[in-house]
Parts: sequence; C-alpha cells; structure tokens
Amino acid sequence: MYKKMTKLASLGLLVGLVVAPAYGQVLGVRVKVPFKFVVANKTLTEGEYFLSAVRDEVFVQDSEGKRVAMVPTNAVSGRTVGKTGEVVFECYTDLCFLSQVWTPGRDTGRELLRSRVETEIAKRKTGTYFALLGSELRK
Repeated sequence: MYKKMTKLASLGLLVGLVVAPAYGQVLGVRVKVPFKFVVANKTLTEGEYFLSAVRDEVFVQDSEGKRVAMVPTNAVSGRTVGKTGEVVFECYTDLCFLSQVWTPGRDTGRELLRSRVETEIAKRKTGTYFALLGSELRK
C-alpha cells in the first residue's frame, strides 16, 4: 500500500512539473504600432507593445514590460492567424481604437468592448479596420 501511494505521489509531482511551465507561459502578440491609439480610455503613443489575453481580459504592456492597460473582452472566432498573431484596430479618420487581439496558436481571438467615446464616434462615422501582424517573440 505504501509503495503504491509513493508511486502515485511521484507521478502527481511529475505531472505537476510538466504541466506547470506550460500553464504559466503567457501567450501573446508583440507588435510595433506606427500610430497613436486608444485603449481603456488612454491614448498610447506609437511604439512596441506586448498584448496578452488571459481569460476574458487583454493586458497591454509597453516595450519595457510595464502594464499600461487591462480591458475586458469577448471571444471572437471565424479567422485564422499566423504563428505570430495579429492585432486589429478600428480607425475613424485620425483616431484608432484597439479592437481585437489574436494570439498565435489559437482559433479564437479577443474582441475589446467599445468605450463610450468610441461608441459615440461610431454613430457618426464608419470605421476602417487596420490589422498589424505580430513580430517573432524573442527568447
């Protein structure tokens, strides 16, 4: 009985060691945005960002790894993206809003909820979607 329990405990520890690194790994999209854009009622400057989807939220980090925004999202499907992922913006004349984040290796993306400001603008103007492909993640 003791041997059986020891084997079971060892197996459980082994599975935990194998699963933990994969579970702790954050999938995301690194993208260089060549224009200012709005997310979570903040206007972010052009630059490199890392966007990751965790459950029902998207996290936006700047090039130094500082979290600059966290926004609620809904699942969206119907597209296939490459191995680097994709970030979609909805632009109205000269104002762009982060709209969708598609992380590599997943068949669903995350769509950000429209802010009050974007909803008001969308009532008056038709937006144009603009997609940026992610860049290879550096290790």
